Amino acid sequence: MTNAASSISKKRVLATVLLVIMTCVGLFWPVVFGLTSSSGSSTTTTDPVTVTNYQGQFDVAADGKLSATETLTATFPSGRHGIFRFFDVTTKADPHVRLEPTVTSITMDGRPVPVSYSWENDRYYVAKIGDPNTFVSPGSHVYVISYTVPGAIFPASAGDSTYLSSQGTNTEPAQSVFYWNVVANGWRMPITKANVTVNLPSPSGQVQCTSGSSTTANKQGPCVITGAGSKTITLAGANLPPTSGMTVRAAMATPAPAQVTVPWGIAFDPVFGRSLPLVIVVGALALIGLVVGLLWGRSTREPEPGFPVMYAPPKDLGPVQTVYMATEDIGEHALVASIMRAADQDLVKLYQNNDVWTVQGITTPEFWAATDPVTQQVGSSLGVQTYAATVTSDGSVSAGTKIKAAVGSVKPAASRWAESSGFTVKAPIESIGKMLWFASIILAGVGFIGWLGPTMYGLPFAGFAIGGVVLAGTGVGTRRTETGRRLWSESAGFRRLLSTPSSEQRFDFAADKNLFIAFLPYAVAFGVADKWAEKYRVEMNEEPPIPLWYPYGYIGGASMFSGGGGFDSFESSLNSSISAYEASQSSSSSGGGGGGFGGGGGGGGGGSW
Repeated sequence: MTNAASSISKKRVLATVLLVIMTCVGLFWPVVFGLTSSSGSSTTTTDPVTVTNYQGQFDVAADGKLSATETLTATFPSGRHGIFRFFDVTTKADPHVRLEPTVTSITMDGRPVPVSYSWENDRYYVAKIGDPNTFVSPGSHVYVISYTVPGAIFPASAGDSTYLSSQGTNTEPAQSVFYWNVVANGWRMPITKANVTVNLPSPSGQVQCTSGSSTTANKQGPCVITGAGSKTITLAGANLPPTSGMTVRAAMATPAPAQVTVPWGIAFDPVFGRSLPLVIVVGALALIGLVVGLLWGRSTREPEPGFPVMYAPPKDLGPVQTVYMATEDIGEHALVASIMRAADQDLVKLYQNNDVWTVQGITTPEFWAATDPVTQQVGSSLGVQTYAATVTSDGSVSAGTKIKAAVGSVKPAASRWAESSGFTVKAPIESIGKMLWFASIILAGVGFIGWLGPTMYGLPFAGFAIGGVVLAGTGVGTRRTETGRRLWSESAGFRRLLSTPSSEQRFDFAADKNLFIAFLPYAVAFGVADKWAEKYRVEMNEEPPIPLWYPYGYIGGASMFSGGGGFDSFESSLNSSISAYEASQSSSSSGGGGGGFGGGGGGGGGGSW
């Protein structure tokens, strides 16, 4: 493998690693940033509204589906719009269970009322009840909230603890329990009186209950239980402080039906959602995307020809053309190499004043016609094809505009030349793959943001992007012809001469020292000017000669023959000019979840707003 191919391979590996890291961050950022923490509504601050009477009707079907109706009689002060009710889809009884509610009806004083719904942190389903443009009149108002929840029947082991009230016994071994916060433990309003009716699918065994009570320091108190042993039980409590609630555990002899469960905790719901089959489908699509990307990328690779050492560049090819045929890219020093090429051919003269460089045309357009097409394009973009025309990298916007145009013109010029000369041809299927690769990056980002659902929706697109990272590389969209492959072999072979140590590939500098200078723009274009100079030192046991067109004499050190060919300060000033240009363009265009003791389903609560 050539040094150029090895460099490209390393870049692809780094790009792949970067994409994998970005995919992991995009997938798991909700977990990393803790977006599933408890909502702000968990505060215990007393609400200005008081619930004077809470009536709950809970009908449990044999399949575990709960149909509930909560009736709240609330006393309002002035300046409140209404109430909100939030439902916690998790339960302490089993962190893998999901109890997602469906609200079926909400009324206020027997009439429809405006309601808006939202999710908070993928854990709390919120119903915001009331008109934001209207205040509720002070006094008593009745809210009726009806909803359904699947999976309200738990295995018999759930909630097995100490309760302050108990009635009935288990005449048969309990196989399931209705374990529920029949008064949600996150209500911020104090509740003066609570009465709850529970209709079970089979007779209850032991019924246990604990309610909030302001008479005890730990906010736990007894319930009044009636109906134990039957399908209908009633529960009553009084003086429930904010964020306390009422929890019931009613044992049944019938087996527990299946619940909606996932293998992960609630923190990962924003990542994987709440459906294991969907995760499997998305994972399969991600794997398919990865394989398709790999195969598509592999189809763009051209088999390498041999790269024997060449002792001269391909005939009539300038520095950038040679690099382009070797790599299908122009390299990092294409503009500087082209200017050096023009200076070596007596088309321009170079001047330097500290870090400011000036390129001056010293001939007329007809002489430029004799040089290679890329160098011609650079001269045209810089505007130095006429005598005495200059461009100075002084950081001005006008210079930056010219230099930026020259930088942007190099690769298209090289591409046009290669195609028009019959050295490359278009490969439409590769171009389609490249467009799809960039589209997949955008779509993966959209998926990872989470606007459309779980962040895992970005995985199939990320899989294609990772597998097909080669599609974003240089040369994708074109293929070399047979003649182009010959030039590829010769160009890469010439790079070997410029970059390999003298002990490996000798070159007779003594025969013609001028070849060192003539080949210097090529070494700069390949980014190996330092290695080319070192080769000369080793073989000739003296410092390399300085080109006559270089603006000042060489004074020791290696600045002339650094990777950029002594033009590092030139490139720095070019970049400052480009930055000035881009800055000018920018300026011109800028014209809650509840606490309490309850651990069953039915977590959540509410408050006023």
